[in-house]
Amino acid sequence: YPEAAVLDPELTRTLPPGITAATGIDAFTHALEAYVSTAAHPLSDLYAREAIVRIARALPVAYANGDNMTARTDMLLGSLLAGKALATAGVGLVHAMAYPLGGMYNIPHGLANAVLLPYVVEYNIIGSPERFADIAGLMGYDVAGLPLIDAARRAVDAVFNLTYDVGIPDRLADLGVEENRIAEMADIALTVARPVANNPRRPSRDDVIHIYETAFDGYE
Repeated sequence: YPEAAVLDPELTRTLPPGITAATGIDAFTHALEAYVSTAAHPLSDLYAREAIVRIARALPVAYANGDNMTARTDMLLGSLLAGKALATAGVGLVHAMAYPLGGMYNIPHGLANAVLLPYVVEYNIIGSPERFADIAGLMGYDVAGLPLIDAARRAVDAVFNLTYDVGIPDRLADLGVEENRIAEMADIALTVARPVANNPRRPSRDDVIHIYETAFDGYE
């Protein structure tokens, strides 16, 4: 393994907006899933929380203006911290469900994660409402005084708005996914054992099919 990593924002200056968005949401997903993972621990939490703050703040700026080196630096640091969080806490259902999209449709990994993320967050909030309420607050949403489940639901809004702001499609149908293969995708996703086990809510086959179906049609 390498002994050091050099984080140079200049190397990302010319990264196109679409790739900035997809890879940025991928890094954000690493942090979010590590934070709500059943394997989370105090050290991974520190890394994940800081990554969530930095990426939520910087990604829309880096997407809109790739020459903003403050935002590019925050994205590099956020991605690094998210990587350190997932290295021990792991990732969850978003990643498990993204794998078939890449394998069956050649959808880039970051884009697959980005499209699925709001729908999986919506499914997961009742599995870890305290953590999702934290995430909403870390993303700048005022959850003070709200009932816990309402505060947790603000995370769905926060995540969807972040993906929307950076131009992520909200429908799997727009990526060429075939609705008649959703059950097949669900079966494959559930074989990705570690991320499924890390997820704060244990999904059934029907659950995964429902998430795919919701993501296929998108939010109305």
